[in-house]
Amino acid sequence: MSKVIISTDSPADIGTALAEKWGVAVIPLHVILNGEDRLDGVDVTPEEIVENYKATKALPSTSAIPVGEYEDFFAKLTENGDSVVHIALSSGISSSCRNAMIAAEDFDGVHVVDSKHLTTGITLLINKAVKMAESGMSAEEIARNVEALTDKVDTSFVLDNLEFLAKGGRCSAVTALGANILGIRPSLEMRDGTLSMCKKYRGKIDKVQAQYVEERMASAEFDDELAIFTYSPMDEAQAEALADIVRSSGKFREVLKMKAGCTIVSHCGPNCAAFIAIKK
Repeated sequence: MSKVIISTDSPADIGTALAEKWGVAVIPLHVILNGEDRLDGVDVTPEEIVENYKATKALPSTSAIPVGEYEDFFAKLTENGDSVVHIALSSGISSSCRNAMIAAEDFDGVHVVDSKHLTTGITLLINKAVKMAESGMSAEEIARNVEALTDKVDTSFVLDNLEFLAKGGRCSAVTALGANILGIRPSLEMRDGTLSMCKKYRGKIDKVQAQYVEERMASAEFDDELAIFTYSPMDEAQAEALADIVRSSGKFREVLKMKAGCTIVSHCGPNCAAFIAIKK
């Protein structure tokens, strides 16, 4: 009997264990590190990227998934007559989404949703999609309902500094230098599928991260089903303390603590903290 398979791009940062638990198929973006083409989450880790930067001051580049790889991916997923809902990295961030849509044109049962988000903002949409599939919804219905949820997902994070964004060409070196001199810890959020600055914090990074989490949780009324605390390489005790702030709020039935993957870390660097939930 055919079923609906939920799939996504690796920058959803769903992780191997959760992807297996939920039955989600993941296609990796390419990470070019020291001239070697590697696959996000397969043969390169966020920790390697950070350590390589410390040693060489060189960042990897990331590249979108080409149409041909999506065609092979979708062909394998549909070979037994199953349908697919692919929840893609925001089209405002990467051309992967458009490439997936082009590839999907060759398949009757593949539906691509522009998540308008990155990292575990996509994972929250996947969680909803998996539950819809379990309830018996068709792929078309799931895609339509997930698309309607994209504007309710609240994806934001606070950075230690702008160094990695500047190195990757996402902001100017002058802006990054000025922020570092002033001790600014920038907070960014996804708006209409692209990243925008939402607040500038100052102070020690651990206190800034805690303040950011508290303020973000208080910024809206959220769906109480699930919230995710996501982080790039940082002190594990600090990451656990920040996740505990979300848990102890009592606002969510489940709180996941999840690591950001290679694509996100390549642009945001270490000590990045994110509170991500769905607004009511």
